[in-house]
Amino acid sequence: MIEELHIANLAVIEDTTLEFHSRYTALIGETGAGKSLVVNSLLLLTGQRSDYSLIRDKSKKAVISGLFHLDKSFISKHEEIAPYVDEQGELIVKRVLNPDKTGRCYLNDEIVSLNEFKTATNHLIDIHSQNAKNDLLDEMKQIRYVDEYLKDDIAKAKKDYQVSYKAYLDAKEDLKNLLEQDKELDRDYLSFQIAEIEKYHLQENEIEDLNSEYESLRGYGKLKEKYDNFLVVSESGQGSLSERLSSSVSSLRGLKDTDLAPIAELCLDDVISLQEHLRDLDMTFKDMSNDPRRLDYINERLFNLKGLQRKYGKSTKEILDKLNDYKEKLNRLDSFEDEKIRLEEVIKTKEKELALKAETLTSLRIKAGEELSLDIGKEMSSLGLRKNAFRVEVKNKDYSLDGKDNVTFKVSLNEGLDENSLAKAASGGESSRLMLALKVVLNALDPYDVLVFDEIDTGISGKTASLVAKKIKSISKDSPLIVISHLPQVVASSNSAVYIEKKNKDNMTSSVSKTLKDTEIRDYVARMLSGDQVTPAALSQADELIKEYQS
Repeated sequence: MIEELHIANLAVIEDTTLEFHSRYTALIGETGAGKSLVVNSLLLLTGQRSDYSLIRDKSKKAVISGLFHLDKSFISKHEEIAPYVDEQGELIVKRVLNPDKTGRCYLNDEIVSLNEFKTATNHLIDIHSQNAKNDLLDEMKQIRYVDEYLKDDIAKAKKDYQVSYKAYLDAKEDLKNLLEQDKELDRDYLSFQIAEIEKYHLQENEIEDLNSEYESLRGYGKLKEKYDNFLVVSESGQGSLSERLSSSVSSLRGLKDTDLAPIAELCLDDVISLQEHLRDLDMTFKDMSNDPRRLDYINERLFNLKGLQRKYGKSTKEILDKLNDYKEKLNRLDSFEDEKIRLEEVIKTKEKELALKAETLTSLRIKAGEELSLDIGKEMSSLGLRKNAFRVEVKNKDYSLDGKDNVTFKVSLNEGLDENSLAKAASGGESSRLMLALKVVLNALDPYDVLVFDEIDTGISGKTASLVAKKIKSISKDSPLIVISHLPQVVASSNSAVYIEKKNKDNMTSSVSKTLKDTEIRDYVARMLSGDQVTPAALSQADELIKEYQS
């Protein structure tokens, strides 16, 4: 529960701390005293958008912080808050509004983004007022209350449904992709491209090999001229170089039995090696002899392949890769109809599975809606409204992640009138009691840490006021309450009260808070009953009211 709320530099509040000593606190004070600012401050602690115009002293920052003590049960149900709570279960939630219209959010002194702040504090505070936007009236969110009613059963059915829903969507996506691929493929065009490449019988690395050979053949003329010069030199004199080397070999071998044998052996090895290299040189040259017809063939072949290179890629590999790609696409086209039929059958199977899972989920929601309607009907009856006026309507819609159900809260508060949606059906005091009945039932399913009722008893008096006071008090068993009310019955039913009042100092108005003692609460209730003048009769009536609600 919330233990303290500190507000500084916000509108008429200069600096004040509200202390909450019980699970049910009445927030009281004259009209305009600043009670609405307390509600605004609590809204800021839920992550609501900042209103920087409320900063009192524009040279200073405004600070709103709340000290909460959360029990283990609440923390375990709301894991989003767990990382920020200390070992004792304490959490300080703080918003800072700077004069330069920037803001900061803190959770136990750890700075967090606004989105992180909103997520973490999502279930800390629920503020309900006649003028505020209420999730109960939002038809898009009403389904979550029904799901919460049979939480475990519906959660399991919903998880099973969502697995089937994803499989169904995946199957539809596969068919969609197949159809889109088919649109992009043209059988005639693919066949033409394949034939165009295949008619050249392109071999692996052929273009690169031909270019290399072409460059080699083109340089043969210069090579022959240089080789001929070598032959002229090597064959000048008496005999060719090869013949002279052969003679040298014979002569060197004749020195084997002399003192020159070691050196002669070395010379012999070198001469023999030189002979071998000369033979290799001659054979290589002869292998490279120019064939004009080969050069013409290479020229023509490379010229013909230029067309493929312009359309399909510069290298042999790129062209052959394109050929394989076209063949694969053509094969896909050939099997398209079979694949289409297969995927359509898969979709039918997945849709049948999905329909069964959706029907199970719908049945559970109908059951939850019926039980929820009965419970809310009982609460409405206890508040003086028609007992069977509330109904949960479950209608089919298109499949979605949440199922195929459209859930709407319907109500008919007056005999003879058609039922209508919750947002349109009630007004004034009826609306207050209806919302209160809903809060009693729905908050019990997943209690907020703090509930705030801001003048939801407007338009109520007499016996109905007594019923409302008792009903509000009953809610404090599930969630701590802060209630702003002008009904003496509601204030009398509270366990503690905080009084907000305006004070003038140095021509400046400031709102301050004060925790009232029991006798002060009694006097305030008496004043609410009789006006400004507190009479003995009013005090006696206040005693009776307090005794009635506190017994």
